[in-house]
Amino acid sequence: MARRDDAGDSRFQEDPVLMLDLSPKQWLLRRGGYRNNPKRLQINETLMTIGNGYLNIRGSLEELPPGSYRGMYINGIYDKSEADVEELVKCPVWTDVSLWIDGHKVSLPYCKVLRHEQMLDMRKGILHRKSTLRLPTGKIVTFATSKLVFLHKVHWGYMRVRIVPENFSGEIRVLSGLNGDVLNRGFFPGELLKHLHLERIERGRDLMYLEMKTRERGIRISNAASWRIINHNRASVKWEPRIYGEKFASEMTLSAEKGVSYEFEKYAAVYTSREIPAGEMFKGTVCGLKSFLRNGAFREIKAHVELWEKCWRQADIIIEGDHTAQRAIRYNIYQLLINGPRQPGSIGAKFLGSEGYLGHVFWDTEIFIFPFYLYNFPDIARNMLMYRYTTLPGAVKNAEQAGYKGAKYGWETATTGEDVTPRFASKLERTIRLIYTGTEEDHIVSDVIYAVERYFRVTGDEEFALRYGLEMIFQTARFWASRVVAAGDAFEIKTVMGPDEFHEHVDNNAYTNFLVKWHLKLAVTLYKYFSRREQKDFTALCRRLLLDREEVARWNEISSKLKFSIDKDSGLIEQFDGYFNLKDFVIKRHDRKGRPVLPPGITYRNIGGTRLIKQADVLMMFLLFPHAFSDEIKLANYNFYEKRALHKSSLSHCTHAMIGLAVGNRQHAYRYFMKTAQVDLENLHGNTDLGIHAAAVGGTWQTVVRGFGGLTLKSDRIVLKPWLPKRWKRLFFTVHWRDRIIKLEITHDSVVIVIEAAEEISIPCTFLGKCFRISTNEAYTFNYVPITCLKSGGCDENLTYSTGRATN
Repeated sequence: MARRDDAGDSRFQEDPVLMLDLSPKQWLLRRGGYRNNPKRLQINETLMTIGNGYLNIRGSLEELPPGSYRGMYINGIYDKSEADVEELVKCPVWTDVSLWIDGHKVSLPYCKVLRHEQMLDMRKGILHRKSTLRLPTGKIVTFATSKLVFLHKVHWGYMRVRIVPENFSGEIRVLSGLNGDVLNRGFFPGELLKHLHLERIERGRDLMYLEMKTRERGIRISNAASWRIINHNRASVKWEPRIYGEKFASEMTLSAEKGVSYEFEKYAAVYTSREIPAGEMFKGTVCGLKSFLRNGAFREIKAHVELWEKCWRQADIIIEGDHTAQRAIRYNIYQLLINGPRQPGSIGAKFLGSEGYLGHVFWDTEIFIFPFYLYNFPDIARNMLMYRYTTLPGAVKNAEQAGYKGAKYGWETATTGEDVTPRFASKLERTIRLIYTGTEEDHIVSDVIYAVERYFRVTGDEEFALRYGLEMIFQTARFWASRVVAAGDAFEIKTVMGPDEFHEHVDNNAYTNFLVKWHLKLAVTLYKYFSRREQKDFTALCRRLLLDREEVARWNEISSKLKFSIDKDSGLIEQFDGYFNLKDFVIKRHDRKGRPVLPPGITYRNIGGTRLIKQADVLMMFLLFPHAFSDEIKLANYNFYEKRALHKSSLSHCTHAMIGLAVGNRQHAYRYFMKTAQVDLENLHGNTDLGIHAAAVGGTWQTVVRGFGGLTLKSDRIVLKPWLPKRWKRLFFTVHWRDRIIKLEITHDSVVIVIEAAEEISIPCTFLGKCFRISTNEAYTFNYVPITCLKSGGCDENLTYSTGRATN
């Protein structure tokens, strides 16, 4: 028997519906109403993405109304085919469902929308939808779905569908299947690219199977699913298979009764030939699906929800007193949780929910996204670094092709690590032009090594360093040694581009040069350290790389003599050679949305002749090396460059927020933070339909923890310099540090810190410049008077505070 909508008492103990109930409202992202606007529809699809880091599915409406850009993407599945360069492949999907009544398709644009809402349950990683629609015939039907992909079983997905004929009885046709008719967006408007061709289709009443293969790399992708009606006599349902080229569906026709709730469920399994041998795809995928069916949805959803709870216990950030900020940080953390690779792999600049930036991996990953995983889920951080190690041969090839030695990580990478930066792009001036990031933005080489060093420093994972990290560090150091040029007694790096991409073909970009100096010094230090220990693995590595003391000595020389200077009088660091000779403009006007307006006479065609910058460049040094520069130098450069930044990158606002907080110039910090945190929720850059801004998501987390929380973790100590926005009453978060867990609770006049560890040890802690020692597994309270900003932009350093049990 079908179950009436109010018959809640008839639910049996292991009904999956019980696990699909909505979480409290603070955990929900809701989008209601409907307008026939493709861009708005696609923005919602991006925001409502569900996933697990192996595969992510856009939050599309199941019936795919016109303008929908639904898609499923699998981490690491790239292909070139008809495209200019290799790109992330849109994969076959299993979430399509369509209803037909009296020959009319039940879809929002074709019906009167009485009620429609999508609800993303961020606490459980489940997307819900409920629509009540009136057809042209006057019939009213409610269409509700819940769908998820499992966090603990990354190949499996589940969908629950509920249909209620509200004011009529009659036939309803319900179709759901597997859809291999998928195309990627091309470069030009309206252009579509095909990356897959059909290999196999199998269908039956309780089983459907689709297998496709990428056209260039030959990677097979398989979907198997079981689509069934539940709580109803199956014999009374007419079933018929439908095939439409590369997609097919199982059609059920039922004689529906007014007010009765009809429920369906779909079990799905997705695999690739990376996990199952190509000749065994059908058998392996179907076996996976049958295992899922034997376990049952309740058991798997329960395990899924429990794992989500565990993840949130580690990663959640609590902000009391600011509902908007709390909602924004929680959404950004949700995105990080669904995109972390559960096996070796990386994260693209638009995450795994779209084809934005072709799914390529940039420097965003190591500098802006990686820290979240490092301090919350170090195993995922290790997986991300393993991507860089497995693609090291591609980096070696990049260096060879450019005429250098060692390894050069590509500005944009995909499968192999070979550079896949497009040759041209439509830039801000809306013209087609050549782009040079792939040949000039070489700072990514050391950005990757910065993440390797941070991982070793925070986790103490020496096994990773010996087996993988050292080879990456030495090979990239070898690249830089061949990339620099001698200039008298000094060395220079010519024809580069820094993070500020308005200025191309420059010499001695300060950020790049400082990073390379540090990189080479790190390589020298690690070589000496492991040489003294005389470990077999290290000796074998040096022998394989033909690395000797003479070459390492040259790295040391280059590091000490590479051009980098700070003006003694002003404290300013010139962004690159000749930057201070450019025409000087500062930002004086902002538009209604708070975005900087170009000065009169300046366009994106001639901006390279000015000091105006796209995003933080010099300031990036202070973000990565906060203790390498004095507060006076950081403040001088912040005050100079901040007023010349146009923030045309989503990476910019969070950097300015964190550096502003670090130097005590806090007047813009909260505004910059909120622009970062809401960049996609409010579509501030106007392109959320093309994907989530992953670097901004990671930057949001960093701004809270490093910026407002004021937390820096060094090798041997904790450094705290908190400052909370006025409206925040309390900030709470947790991070991992080695084998310890640090819990911080911050208010406007106190900080409570607890370091949980297996052993009792004393750890140095610097709080607002004062040094203390605190013991593990005990709570310590620091009481203080908050720092206040002076009108000049400086800070009052006359602090008074007391400590709890901490001793200095």
